[in-house]
Amino acid sequence: MSKENNILRIEELEHKADSFTLGPVSLSVNEGDYVALSGPSGSGKSMLLELIAGLRIADKGKIFLQGEDISFVLPSKRSVGLLFQDYALFPHLSVFENIAYPLKNHSFVKHQIQERVEELAGYFSLTHLMSRDTNSLSGGEKQRVALARAIAYKPRVLLLDEPLSALDEELRESSKEVLRQLKSSGQTILHVTHNKDEVEGLATTRISMYQGFIRSVF
Repeated sequence: MSKENNILRIEELEHKADSFTLGPVSLSVNEGDYVALSGPSGSGKSMLLELIAGLRIADKGKIFLQGEDISFVLPSKRSVGLLFQDYALFPHLSVFENIAYPLKNHSFVKHQIQERVEELAGYFSLTHLMSRDTNSLSGGEKQRVALARAIAYKPRVLLLDEPLSALDEELRESSKEVLRQLKSSGQTILHVTHNKDEVEGLATTRISMYQGFIRSVF
């Protein structure tokens, strides 16, 4: 696989936190790939996402996004969207304000913010919830708001940390349909899961992690 085809490239990445050490990990992802990262709890899956997003800084190694070394770039300056396992919505902000938050951070002007939030609200069936307090939303609604916020400024790579784990079976199936739509749109996605079955029909590449290392890629 040539470097020119990679949207995301990780080279010999290492990071130590307390008694756990990740890596060295090397990984290449092409544009439009849907990569499923699976493995037992404590294998380093979420830590790897946090390193890519810039929430942690690696001790060794490099991260490239579209050929640019982003290893020490601030999270807000990386074209990476992250959906946390608990969604991490801002409880003091409305649904509209939550989705608009990253757009404001990236200096979008008012009419651009309005247009993009309305576009996403329609896409995720959230139009009727725009003024609602996020604490009053169902689990499925919170997830859709968090996804809308994560892709609001059209990140090159979307990182999903156990996005379906907190949902019941019915909501899980409807959420998988949303992920299929994102995949069909060409969005590059890394999806962390402990359940290999939930990425059936979604993943173009599957990566198994164990004790801080990539065990297999298929």
